[in-house]
Amino acid sequence: MRAAVLTGPGAVEVTDIGRPRPADDEVLVEVAACGVCGHDQADRAGLLKIPLPAVLGHEIAGTVVAAGSAVTRFALGDLVAAKQFRTCGRCGPCTGGDELRCARRSFTYGGFAEYAVLRESSLLPIPPGVHPAEAAIVACAVGTGLQALRRIARVRAGETVLVTGAGGGLGLHAVQVAHALGARVVALTGNARAAGRLLDLGAEHVVAMGDSAWQEVCDATGGHGADVVLDNAGHPAVFRQAFRALAHAGRYVLTGQVAGEPLRVHPAFVFAKEAVITGSGSTSMSTFADAMDMLADGRVRAVVTAYPLDDAARAFTDLDERRVTGRPVLVPGRNRGER
Repeated sequence: MRAAVLTGPGAVEVTDIGRPRPADDEVLVEVAACGVCGHDQADRAGLLKIPLPAVLGHEIAGTVVAAGSAVTRFALGDLVAAKQFRTCGRCGPCTGGDELRCARRSFTYGGFAEYAVLRESSLLPIPPGVHPAEAAIVACAVGTGLQALRRIARVRAGETVLVTGAGGGLGLHAVQVAHALGARVVALTGNARAAGRLLDLGAEHVVAMGDSAWQEVCDATGGHGADVVLDNAGHPAVFRQAFRALAHAGRYVLTGQVAGEPLRVHPAFVFAKEAVITGSGSTSMSTFADAMDMLADGRVRAVVTAYPLDDAARAFTDLDERRVTGRPVLVPGRNRGER
């Protein structure tokens, strides 16, 4: 089968490799689409240490073409989408709906290929009317924001949410999720071309990243600031602006990191604001299901640009250079186009 293989930092080569075979609790999926995420960028850049060569890709959707002997929920021909990590499905946290704490949790890989093996416990059926290229990104690009805003930040209707990295794949969808939860949304972005799309997707204000961004956020909120900051960037320059724009007793939730530098904050700034700084690491299955429902009923629109699998390197380059609005997806055997 054809696969985009990471052979070293920055080196992605599309080549032929052996087709994987599912274990007893796994299915073999013919990949219809796989999103290209910031985690994939970090792996490609060598910021995360993984065994090489490797087939990246965790935002996977496709058709079940084979199943292990223990699989009971899916049959051949089913359209499925995967969440971004694998769990055992049998331990206490898994059976209790808290699988993010599964001791055997591991990250999903293998989606940048024509076929991928996926554990049954990681999958949801794709609802009628949802395109696989859209379903592929739900767990990561939509579910991450929903998990962070609803479960961690506990956003209430009428509160103001500041979304950083708002022009990227996480940010564009987080803006929609926050809007769907009844929040007033301020989008902070370094991508000026995304402003119109952000307003269309639910942002009330779009603020350009810069040294006075915090003041613009405060002005947009009548001096109150943001009740919640959803920081998808984790970059020191972004943190300085976004934390300064955080309201008194606000909640600052980190979901991503695009640079290697650590964040720095004086403790006095934290206790003077009575701020909460926390993080949200992934998407539970229940959040994944709710995020899929939001896509199916139109509360959230997937913003994706498809690339043929052979153009994997170009998809990464376009993402690095901010030439993509939303999420790039690799589509084996299909032509590029936007949905």
